[in-house]
Amino acid sequence: MYLIQEGVNAVDAAYTKPFLNLGPISTQALSGTYRDLAKWTGISLDAPPCNKTGNANPRFPIYLKSYNTTAQGLVYDLFRQATTNASSPFSNSLFMFEGYSQQGVKAISKDATAFAYRAENLLVAPLLTYAPNGPGLDKVAFKLGNQIRQILYEGSGATSLNTYVNYAYGDETPRAWYGSEAWRQNRLHALKEDFDPRSKFSFYAPIA
Repeated sequence: MYLIQEGVNAVDAAYTKPFLNLGPISTQALSGTYRDLAKWTGISLDAPPCNKTGNANPRFPIYLKSYNTTAQGLVYDLFRQATTNASSPFSNSLFMFEGYSQQGVKAISKDATAFAYRAENLLVAPLLTYAPNGPGLDKVAFKLGNQIRQILYEGSGATSLNTYVNYAYGDETPRAWYGSEAWRQNRLHALKEDFDPRSKFSFYAPIA
């Protein structure tokens, strides 16, 4: 877990103390600049997620407004069972719970732009890392990832599955990637036609 605060040399104890009181196994305090963020969070150029290792790394993202503790417990147990066995093909997997400052995002009306998810506060995604071993294992990963996401979705009380397109597995719909409102889809289609009339950028999560 990373607690990052801008403009200070040490994160305010008001934010760190509740977590330290839980008795974590280890902690580390660092100070630096934005250039250090990639290294701290394990996504620098030499970090495993950014290297060609031959592994498959599907994610199953979902936007949430808040945490549901019951759903969190269920997915924790499911993820633990699937990853902690020494013989598990998913033993190097991880689970991302991302929350960022929302002031700037929510300062703009949700209907002012084509971006659909200004009301969401959290981005959650299991990342299932495994060495490919045929379509059978891919199906197991697909089933596990979607089972985790479905539990979170049902616990959210939302009426539509909202996903972060950059993490998308690929089985979601354009409505899930870009918003379910018809006017939003129409606006995106118009923008796509203006800026990419030959559909050069339709190889991944295409709008149309």
